[in-house]
Order: sequence, then C-alpha cells, then structure tokens
Amino acid sequence: MEDRKFCTKQSSFIHNKIPLFFALTLNIRPLKTGFYSLLFSFISDMAIGLCFVPFLFLGWKKIRQVNTYWVLGIYWLLNGLVNLPALQSPGGGHGLLSRISWLYTMAETPLVLLAFASACSGRQKKQMLLVLSLYIAGECLLTGLRGRTLLTSELIMGSGLLLILLYSIVGLVLYVKKMEHTRFENSMVFVYAADLFAYGSGLIIYIFAHYHPAGSSNDDTDSFLLYYISLLLSAIVTSTGLWSYGIRPYSSSSS
Repeated sequence: MEDRKFCTKQSSFIHNKIPLFFALTLNIRPLKTGFYSLLFSFISDMAIGLCFVPFLFLGWKKIRQVNTYWVLGIYWLLNGLVNLPALQSPGGGHGLLSRISWLYTMAETPLVLLAFASACSGRQKKQMLLVLSLYIAGECLLTGLRGRTLLTSELIMGSGLLLILLYSIVGLVLYVKKMEHTRFENSMVFVYAADLFAYGSGLIIYIFAHYHPAGSSNDDTDSFLLYYISLLLSAIVTSTGLWSYGIRPYSSSSS
C-alpha cells in the first residue's frame, strides 16, 4: 500500500529522472520478480552505461574537432547522469531530484536541436537556429507565466518531442536525396536514425502514459522497460556513428 501511495504521489510531479517524453513516474526497479527483474536490471544498467560512451569518444582527436560531437557528447553525458540509479532511489533528496529533472527537461530539446543545427550549413542552419531560439524563448515565457507545474513540463515535453522527430526525419530525407556523402554525413545519419527511433518510442510511451487508465504498476514497469530498450539501442546506434567517423582517416569534416 505504501508503494502504491508513493507511486501515485510521484506521478503528480517529477521526482525521478523523467526523459523528455515521460510524464509518469514510479519506483524504477520493477515490481515483477524472477527473470523479468533480472532482464530489467540488465537492460537498464547497460543502457545507462552506454549513455556515457559518446562523451568518452571525445577523447579521440578527430571527434573533438567537430562541434556537433561536443554537443552530442554533452547531451548523452546528461542523459546518463539523470538516469543513474543513485539519482532515482526512492526516499530522500526529492527536492534535488526534482530540480535535476526540471533542468534536464528544459535543456534536452535545445541540446538536440543545437546538435542538428551545428551539423547543417547555410539557410538550413539559420532556420534551425531560429527555431531553437524561439523554442528556448517559449520555454522561458511558459515557465515564467505558469511556473514549474506538471502542465508546463508536459507542454515543453510534447512540443520538444515533435520538433526532434520532425528534424530527425528531415535529416534522413536530406541524406537520402544526396548521391554522395562525406564521412561526417554518414555518421550523422546514425544520429538521426537513433533519435527517430528513441523519440518515436517515446511518443508511444508518452501517449500510453497519459491516456491509458492508471492503476497497473506492471503496465508502468513495462513502459519503463520499453524506454530503457529504446535508450539502449539509441545509444548503440549513436556510438556507432561517432565510432565510424572517429577511427577512420578523412579528408573533410563538418562542425
């Protein structure tokens, strides 16, 4: 009964790390036992560990020279930090966890859009920087008018999710239209595909979390398992893209 009250209380605001597309919260470790519990722990721990790989790749000189990879590295570093089990443990420190979650919610979409913008050039880059500036202004205005409420976070999450999906699709379409590609473009297609998969899965979870009748903790656990699976695969695909660029000789780069 106490666990149920705790889950209900948490769902009213962000006490655990909530990804951009997550508005539900619960005890992160599953209520199911046996093989399911082991599977959940393995996938979640692997996903969190791999979140730090893109940042560690900045140790390679070729990757450090590309501004886009710096933004991606910082994004994945923050993603890993806010997913750490130590930051998700039920009990004390909810004020700190709430602030960390809120800051991450505010920063996640701008970081992704900044990475996309830095990967572009010319008119497309200016257009994306304008969208980024308007989005940040909208975040600040909404927060100033309504404060740190659940509705505010939902509006920020939902609009950011749609923007990331849109520009991931645009990036993939532009890549397909070109006949020849640089190594940087070949690496970025992994990033676009990873974000499309991760935030597409997030959209499904977001809809399920908001419109599915509340009540089953097992349903919540399944949603978190799906989230960690998408996080795991997204981290792997993104790391593959950076790896393919960083370890091979190249004649041109983009920042």
